[in-house]
Amino acid sequence: MSFIEAQGVEFAYSPEEDKVINGIDLKIEKGSYVSIIGHNGCGKSTLAKLLCGILLPSKGAIFVDGMNTADEDKAFDIRKKCGMVFQNPDNQLVASVVEEDIAFAPENLGLPREEIRKRVDAALATVDMTEHAKHATYKLSGGQKQRIAIAGILAMQPECIVFDEATAMLDPTGRKEIVSAMKRLNKEMGMTVITITHYMNEAVEADRIIVMDHGKIISDGTPQEIFSEVEKLQSVSLAVPQVTELMYLLEKDGFDLPRGILHAMDAADVIEKFMRRQSEND
Repeated sequence: MSFIEAQGVEFAYSPEEDKVINGIDLKIEKGSYVSIIGHNGCGKSTLAKLLCGILLPSKGAIFVDGMNTADEDKAFDIRKKCGMVFQNPDNQLVASVVEEDIAFAPENLGLPREEIRKRVDAALATVDMTEHAKHATYKLSGGQKQRIAIAGILAMQPECIVFDEATAMLDPTGRKEIVSAMKRLNKEMGMTVITITHYMNEAVEADRIIVMDHGKIISDGTPQEIFSEVEKLQSVSLAVPQVTELMYLLEKDGFDLPRGILHAMDAADVIEKFMRRQSEND
């Protein structure tokens, strides 16, 4: 079984309301970096909460490392396996001093003081916030607060972190900091990272992208595969990275250029080769 697995999952917030999640089957492997995208109201944030057991399916089942999220006896173990970082870091910070905030979760786990100190220091180092250990949380920038929220999850030593639009309230610098932290957690620490985002330039950093529409998964593949389907994404009110759109428009105008280019330097290389070929043929 995959690290996280959804089997025929449906969800509605009440019996009288329409389904927000409508028949999802999904497998996420341990150590993967997955981005879930979709227009507002498509169900992606609800799916994120379902995947880590904050919400329970109305129908179907979700398993985290083989444990059914509906099993109350496993709820604590699932929380230790999978943590979540929310959109607004102010809703996740519980103490007025940075290191005290990070220590909150390990203290609730009943860990010895020496172990708590070790975890707090390690978490601060991972998010590059060691020098802010004694600072007041309310004085931090948005990006710094979000990094402290991540550190608070890391101190529990989970195997997976779900980022639910964790960069939505940040400026470009703050977004860059958090995306960098996501990549470091995945590539250097081998942690499973699931990010919910509406920023396409963030989604391209993942190894796999899942596209949602009306509570269903409509596409699932690598960034190159997903962003090659420009018309399909546009049909569900999604944009593509600017450089990808540029290449798509050039191809549409008759230029023989590949689709699925995600980065500016790659596009520059492709266009340069194209221009060289044109010169040689003239």
